[in-house]
Amino acid sequence: MYGHQIYQLSANDRAKFLNEELKKEEYRELKQLANELMVDETDLREDMAITGWYYIVELKRFMKIEANQAS
Repeated sequence: MYGHQIYQLSANDRAKFLNEELKKEEYRELKQLANELMVDETDLREDMAITGWYYIVELKRFMKIEANQAS
């Protein structure tokens, strides 16, 4: 899969795909995966953050973080 294809996935499917890829031994960090996909790591992180998915370096995965809004 390449950059233009990954952005066609829903955010949830994109996170699932990225997290599965990040489990592979050849990707020690997100930067390596981003390079392989031919996307900018910062752009990828920012795009995912828009929908509440944040890359957690210590966990080496994207996590969905939702803020509760007070009524």
